[in-house]
Amino acid sequence: MNKIILKYWLMDLLIGFVLYVAYRVTIMNITATGEGLLARIFYILDIILNLGLSLLYLAVVVICSFTIFLNFIGKIRNSSLLSWLSFSGLPILLTTVLIISLWVDAYDFSGNIMTKILIFSMLYPCITTILYRQFRKKYITLNSTIKMGAVAEY
Repeated sequence: MNKIILKYWLMDLLIGFVLYVAYRVTIMNITATGEGLLARIFYILDIILNLGLSLLYLAVVVICSFTIFLNFIGKIRNSSLLSWLSFSGLPILLTTVLIISLWVDAYDFSGNIMTKILIFSMLYPCITTILYRQFRKKYITLNSTIKMGAVAEY
């Protein structure tokens, strides 16, 4: 069982890293919109802001992927809801907080960069839910095989 959980943790981490790289690629296509010193300063500040947001996104994805290890606890692993929350609960909570904060402060943001981070933030919980479904299917199969082996020994 430990190997299965580690496998899904690595898959979750890899998917998070791929989403991070895709996010970085989509925000790299920003060019300076003007000439002069002030335009260059704003361009540099925009790059720093984008880098900070993308590093924050990567840190959140890494932290969220560690919640999969809660499935080492038997009570959580045996409960479908708790197991799903260990896969997707924290990403969904953080995405909800991001959506609410963007909705409340919609007039402050340019929209372009926040829309991209919102799209990638919504992709991550969807993918972790798919990983959860695969994990649950494999866990049920393995658990029934172990129970059948224990019954056959009697």
